[in-house]
Amino acid sequence: MDTNFSTALMLLAVGMITVFVVLALVVFTGNVLIRLVNRFSPKEEGLAPGKVAAITSAVATFTQGKGRITKIEKQ
Repeated sequence: MDTNFSTALMLLAVGMITVFVVLALVVFTGNVLIRLVNRFSPKEEGLAPGKVAAITSAVATFTQGKGRITKIEKQ
């Protein structure tokens, strides 16, 4: 019975270490991927203030002042 218990403890330790290493690799590669994407992805261009004013004015005119702009996106 003693050998079964030591074998079980060894399997438990190996399994827990394996899970820890795999999860650490997932976290590390995820952080590296996030940093690479943030560094090399193109920056979003903002709209010119004149265009924002024109859109705001058009929405206010069309909705008679009741509409509200929450987000402007390019398509």
